[in-house]
Amino acid sequence: MMSPIHRAPAALKLGLSLALILGLAALPAEHALWGLLALAPLLLLVKLARLPLESLLVRWALGAPFLLGVASLALFQPHGLRTSLGLFVKSSICLCTLQLLASVTPISELLRTLRRVHFPELLCEVIALLSRYSSLLADEARRMHRARAGRTLHASRWLVWLALGNSLGLLFVRTVSRAERVQAAMRSRGAA
Repeated sequence: MMSPIHRAPAALKLGLSLALILGLAALPAEHALWGLLALAPLLLLVKLARLPLESLLVRWALGAPFLLGVASLALFQPHGLRTSLGLFVKSSICLCTLQLLASVTPISELLRTLRRVHFPELLCEVIALLSRYSSLLADEARRMHRARAGRTLHASRWLVWLALGNSLGLLFVRTVSRAERVQAAMRSRGAA
């Protein structure tokens, strides 16, 4: 059963998300903790949308190292700790907002809305291809992980990291190769 949040127009959800993100971006660094006030309405929307909070937190945790990396760069400025903390808070809330938007809005509706507001067509195509082929990339990564796990029994931490780096490089090469095959197949069927 879809919630009222899911049924709301994509343009409304996109507009509110954009307004919140731009509002947080405009918030001065010394007042960045005021951005935490946006957390209550976001959590209310998560509850109304009947989304599992755990899955949103797991996805936020995947993005947190990048947020911490960006926020740590602010440590080298005057008032670095305050600026860094403010940047981390603002970017975390923006990430939560985008996760909520992506969770309650189908990608096709989101793309239709972006095209209607004259978002650059090239970026719309990139988003569409990314959403379409992300499962392909995940499937390829699962297969490679299973194959690597079958070849190695117990290894040191250094060898695990080395194997992971090699796997990521190989995943990139295999994904590009597979994408070229998919593109050739689409062209042979008359796609542009």
